[in-house]
Amino acid sequence: MPSIAASARWTGRWALVAVLAVRLADVRLADAHVAPSVGDNNRYLKLTPLGDRVRLAYTVFYGEVPGAELRKALDANRDGAIDDAESQAFGARIADQLAAALELTVDGARRPVTWSQVVVGMGTPSATAGTFSIDLVAAICVTPPRGAHAIELRDRFELAHPGETEIRFEDSPGVAIDRARVGDDGDPGVDYKIIGPTPVLGAAGPAGGIALAFTAGPKAVVAPDAACTRAAPASGAPAGAIAGAAAAAVAVLAGAITLARRRAR
Repeated sequence: MPSIAASARWTGRWALVAVLAVRLADVRLADAHVAPSVGDNNRYLKLTPLGDRVRLAYTVFYGEVPGAELRKALDANRDGAIDDAESQAFGARIADQLAAALELTVDGARRPVTWSQVVVGMGTPSATAGTFSIDLVAAICVTPPRGAHAIELRDRFELAHPGETEIRFEDSPGVAIDRARVGDDGDPGVDYKIIGPTPVLGAAGPAGGIALAFTAGPKAVVAPDAACTRAAPASGAPAGAIAGAAAAAVAVLAGAITLARRRAR
C-alpha cells in the first residue's frame, strides 16, 4: 500500500495535469473559424461532456458591417478606439443577455447559466474597423460526478442579422455520448449547422432546443477547480486509480494541443 505522503504527491500531480488540460481546452472558438461574414453575425456553440460537467463554449462572431456599426456605439468617449473598459462593458452586457436567454435543464432540474470566461476579441481597438467576436465559457455541472447524465439547452438569444449557427458535440476520454438532438433532428452528428434565424433552438417541447445524454466512465476527467464542487480524493486512494485519472487528463491535454496546432495552420 502506498504511504499517505506518496498518495498526496500523486494527488497533487493529477490535479496539476487536470488543471492544465482544462485551461488549455479553453482555446477561443473564433480561432477555428475560417472567416467572418460581411453582413451577417454568426453563432457557434460547442458542448464537451467531461466527468463532472459539460463545458459550454459560446461564440458570437460579428460580421464586417454589423461589427463596424457596433464599434461606433462601443466608442463611448469618441476617441476613435475601443479601450478595455468599453469592450469589457459590452462583454458583460452580452453575457447577461445570453444568460437570461438560455434555459438549461440538467437531469430534469432547471439550472442557471453562469459564465466563467467572457472574452471580447476586438482584433484591433480601432472604432472604424469591422468584425470582432465575443467568446464565453460556462461549466454545466452534473451531480454526482461521472455516471449517466442528460442536459437540455434552449437558446432564445435573438442575434441581429443572423447568418450561420453551428452546434458541435465534442467527446472526451472516458465519456460516451449516448444521444444528441438539435430541434427535431435526433441524429445531428458532431457538427450541425443552421443558416438564418434559429427559432427551433428556443422552442419548447421535445422538438425544440439542444439535448445531450452521455455516460462518464470511471476514468472521465473530473477537474479539480472551483467551478463544480466535489469531494477531494482520499489521501489513501489507490495509486492505480490516481494514475488512471492522470492518464485521462494527459489524454485531454494531448488532444487539446493537437487541436490548437490544427487550428493554427
